[in-house]
Amino acid sequence: MLRLVPYKKNGFERTFDDLFHMMDNFWQNENAITHFNLDVSETEESYLVEAEIPGVKKDQITLDVKDDLLTIHVKEESSEDKEEKNYIRKERRVSEMSRSLRFNDVNLDNIQAKLEDGILKIHLPKLKLVENRKRIEIE
Repeated sequence: MLRLVPYKKNGFERTFDDLFHMMDNFWQNENAITHFNLDVSETEESYLVEAEIPGVKKDQITLDVKDDLLTIHVKEESSEDKEEKNYIRKERRVSEMSRSLRFNDVNLDNIQAKLEDGILKIHLPKLKLVENRKRIEIE
């Protein structure tokens, strides 16, 4: 019988991990977009995708649908420029995140999106499928 044994890092490896996490935290802006949560609900007529992206303006969001793949892309850019002759600090920040969802029965012409209070709501109506069923009488 085989047993799985959890991998335990030694003290030397943990020290390097802690150092790398500290460096990441130092260089990472706490306001940067690193992920956003999605909720997807379904009714008989449509899907509703709700993305939590607080603090983002609608011109920073791109929605694309190709074939049956919906992609939500958020790109936030900011810079802090000091108008000094010999500045010692000049910072720029770009943060990006995208999420993709696959829907195979969506009416692409009637998709609607609205950004309100940090929640992006995307309404995806389903295609009206015509049932191709016919009873055939046997002679």
